[in-house]
Amino acid sequence: MTLFGRIVSLFPLTHSALIVLAAISFLHHPSIGTFVRLVFVLYLLPPLLLRLYFLKYPSKPGKWILNRPTRCDWWIAHQLQLLYGAIPSLEAFLRFIPSAYSAWLRLWGSKVGKDVYWTPRVEIIDRHMMRIGDNVVFGHRVICTSHIIAKKPNGDLVLILRPIRIGSGALIGAGVRIGVGVHIPEKSVIPYNAEYRFRYVE
Repeated sequence: MTLFGRIVSLFPLTHSALIVLAAISFLHHPSIGTFVRLVFVLYLLPPLLLRLYFLKYPSKPGKWILNRPTRCDWWIAHQLQLLYGAIPSLEAFLRFIPSAYSAWLRLWGSKVGKDVYWTPRVEIIDRHMMRIGDNVVFGHRVICTSHIIAKKPNGDLVLILRPIRIGSGALIGAGVRIGVGVHIPEKSVIPYNAEYRFRYVE
C-alpha cells in the first residue's frame, strides 16, 4: 500500500467527525444553510471526492496485489464508502425517496437506468461498479459485490475487481448474491436465494 493509501485509511474517522460537527451545527443553529451542509457532508462529500480521484485515475476493472507498495484504486473507493457499510441505515434512508438511491449510485460512478426499484435491505458493496439497465427490480437482502480477495501460496493478497452488469427488465429475487463480473441478461428472473460468482449467467 502506498503512503496515500495509508492516509486515505483515516477518511472514515474524519468523515464521521465531520458529520458529528455538521449535526451539532444544525441542532444549535437550525437553518437551510446548516441543513444543506449536513446533507452535503453526510451523502455528497465521499462520492464527489471519489469522482475527483477518478479524474486522475479513471475507474476500471483490474487486479491488484494488496500487500505490495503499489497504488490500489479499489482501496481508495473502499475507504470512502466504509461508513455506509458500517451504518447501513444511512444508505437505506435514500431508498425511501424515489430515484434518490439510483442517483446516488450514479454520483459514485455506476451506470443505473430509469425506474430501478430498490428494497430497503439491498446491499451494494462497490457502489462505483454497477451497470444496471432500466426497470430492474431488486428483492429483499440482495447482495452485489464486484470484488474478491484471495491469498496466493506465496502470501500475496490478490484483489480482482470487475463490474456487475444487470440487463433491463431483470427481476432479482430475495436473498440473491451476485459476485464479481457477473452479467444478468435482460428480462431474467433470478430465483430466491440464488448465488452467481465469477461467471456469466446466460
